[in-house]
Amino acid sequence: MRSLTLMLIATLLASLAATGTDLQEPLAPLGPLVGTSWLGRFVSTPAPPFDHEIEWTVTLDGHVVRWMKRIGDLGFTMETLFYWDSEAEAIAFTQLASNGIHSRGTVASEDGRIALVGHSIRSGALVAFRQTFAILPDDTLEDCYFSGGPDGWIPEHVIVYERRPAREAL
Repeated sequence: MRSLTLMLIATLLASLAATGTDLQEPLAPLGPLVGTSWLGRFVSTPAPPFDHEIEWTVTLDGHVVRWMKRIGDLGFTMETLFYWDSEAEAIAFTQLASNGIHSRGTVASEDGRIALVGHSIRSGALVAFRQTFAILPDDTLEDCYFSGGPDGWIPEHVIVYERRPAREAL
């Protein structure tokens, strides 16, 4: 009887997992990142060697992709939710961070990269930004962040992440 109960529980959990992780078609460009976890550090600046942990998951029956970022040494956490905006006919995102910065924008695919383009509110000022993600041939994830300036995009940072085994949510 116990093995039958365990088998039924396993079947139920598997069916729930399948329902919750099926990515809806409009979010397909984010598919390569879904279900992955990464650990990285700045490579573009002489910043302190803080670990940046990120994780990409699907929630709300595949209608939302959730990107969590955490820098434990700084007590920093950021959550980004991607969804299909039917009015704009684009993948949109909202981003909230523990330091009070929040952002909104849209997602595009550019030369094999996922590009987030939007605006952040930092200390009351509206700042345009562009951030790209690409899984490189060596299976690392490159995150490049630019802010908008009068002469175009100004590079702010590059973080290179190594893939981590899947684990519990951040």
